[in-house]
Amino acid sequence: MKIKDFFTTYFVEDVELKRSLNLVILGVCFGIVFFNVTTGAPIAGFAKELGFGDLLYGFMLAMPVLGGAIQLFASYVLERTKKRKIIFFLGGFIQRIPWLFIPILPFFISDKNLLFSLIVFLLAITAVGGAFINVSFMSWMGDLVPIEIRGRFFSHRSMLATFVSFISGLSIGWFLDRVHGLIGFAIVFIFATILGLLDICCFFWVYDPPMKKSDFSQVNFRKMMKSVIKDSRFSNFLLFAVFWNIALNISAPYFNIYMIKYLKMSYFEIALYVQIVSNVITILSVRMLGRLIDRFGNKPVLIISTLIVSFLPYIWCFTTPNNWLFFVILVQIFAGTFWPGIDLTFNNLALYLSPNENRSFYIAVLNFFVGIVNALSFILGGYIIEYVAPPIVAFINNVTGLYLVEYHLIFILSGVLRFMFSRIFLPRIHEERSKPVEELKNHIVKKIKNKIGVF
Repeated sequence: MKIKDFFTTYFVEDVELKRSLNLVILGVCFGIVFFNVTTGAPIAGFAKELGFGDLLYGFMLAMPVLGGAIQLFASYVLERTKKRKIIFFLGGFIQRIPWLFIPILPFFISDKNLLFSLIVFLLAITAVGGAFINVSFMSWMGDLVPIEIRGRFFSHRSMLATFVSFISGLSIGWFLDRVHGLIGFAIVFIFATILGLLDICCFFWVYDPPMKKSDFSQVNFRKMMKSVIKDSRFSNFLLFAVFWNIALNISAPYFNIYMIKYLKMSYFEIALYVQIVSNVITILSVRMLGRLIDRFGNKPVLIISTLIVSFLPYIWCFTTPNNWLFFVILVQIFAGTFWPGIDLTFNNLALYLSPNENRSFYIAVLNFFVGIVNALSFILGGYIIEYVAPPIVAFINNVTGLYLVEYHLIFILSGVLRFMFSRIFLPRIHEERSKPVEELKNHIVKKIKNKIGVF
């Protein structure tokens, strides 16, 4: 592949489609910086700087994802008006503009309770915008990207986003280590928000295909919800999505806090050894994952990816402030290889298993349940760390002589639930074009043997 092809959808022949898909990719290159800052180590450090505990931090992160709970209404508005592009822009600006104000509030408000309340209020506004942008984006991409190239397109998009994340993560980490305190966070958040707004602006020139005609506006919400749940193809995927996200998100927000508070890692070290290592591996593997998805289907790739990812939280339990480097890099090598497999296949299955007619409503139902369980899982994880884990960890340490901290308990619980839920619910998902997982395993083993044989 030529270097110029790295930045374009070289595998798309239609000129107009290529132009639109290139703009979608350009947008995510801006947007990934915004999302990394507002959901990654910087927001964890910001909460720590404000003196918020794990439970309050969980509440902070829960607000934006609660937007999934109102995506049913957003879907109704979308299907009723058919103004997908306008809804996308309004949702995008509402989601991102509040982040211009969140980092400057601490300079004007000293009361901790009032400050927390205002931040949560602004985050709730971002959740509303997020509901509209998510449902319109998924509907838009479902109509714009032909199914035969979805695997390659989304893997290519993910690869470029990862490359940008690589550069921006190091730069932001280096900056936060040198510009300490709230002023550093304010500069980073405002910069990331500007890039997030540029992400939205890229879609001004993206072609919006006519939405499929439907009688959605005449359908009773309760009946429509029942029809989605009774659709066994989609409801089986919905069950997996709900339980997988419970297992994932009771621990997911707290890895960054764990690295900052317990492992004493700097922001540059987090960017270099966590984000960058993972991103490099993703860049090297995501194109292969896209080809595997196109060849074997989404389901077998998802089964293998979730199996590996289920064991990663346990590795964190071996880390200490003195030995974290090896274990953190090991985790990120596996994460960079297999997390893209989960992200790509999850989105592809959501589009594949939802019908063309009223697809946005199906996606809204998915995001409704996922948004609620994500928010509750964030809060539950913080509650367990602050109130449940301390006596349990103290008992284990006294009896066994180990040195566990509260975060380790939530990591172990997450690993157990990831494995259990993925093994229970994934086999129920039906994808006609997918091949048996054994066939994919044999293909991977054969490739590995061939590579070893070369040496």
